[in-house]
Amino acid sequence: MAESAKRERLLVSLLAAEEAPRSEAVGRLAERFGPLVFLSEPLPFAYTDYYQAEMGAPLSRRFAAFWDLVPPERLAVIKGICLSLEADLAAAGRRRVNIDPGLLSAHSLVLATTKKSPHRICLAPGRYAEVTLIFQHGEFKALPWTYPDYAGREIRDILSDLRRRYLWQLKQDKAAAQDRKPPDGVRKKNSKEEPLA
Repeated sequence: MAESAKRERLLVSLLAAEEAPRSEAVGRLAERFGPLVFLSEPLPFAYTDYYQAEMGAPLSRRFAAFWDLVPPERLAVIKGICLSLEADLAAAGRRRVNIDPGLLSAHSLVLATTKKSPHRICLAPGRYAEVTLIFQHGEFKALPWTYPDYAGREIRDILSDLRRRYLWQLKQDKAAAQDRKPPDGVRKKNSKEEPLA
């Protein structure tokens, strides 16, 4: 039987010109995915004017990370949830928040997108995954297709800190699981097996 993949840290980027709809999005995401472990300050977003006609200006990005770890195979479903939330928060047919989920692991940051590209893997119809950053030689490193802001030092430093917290959480979870495991030779309560002599 194949070993199940480790659960990963859900990280969501929230791009907006107004704080109120973004705050509502964070609250609703927390209701769905569990408590926050991190919420960044607004980071100025001036790398493209792609979103300004729809969402206004100036734009800023905030990152929200969630305590409850998720199986990586749920990324496509999570992207669908985020798209639905964008639509719920829209006004006059325009998005007020752009919500992009990703998964942070010990090795990489993988972002979900609806945009097809040669370097992206299809997860489900209209859902693609992109390895945006890889962790190598003690830091996150950009790839040829990495968005310019993700390639910048500020975001990579944030992600490195979140990676340290994630690895600490994995260690704590493993220790807690060991504490719950009965010692060798001890049967679990309500076991139907005969007690040891």
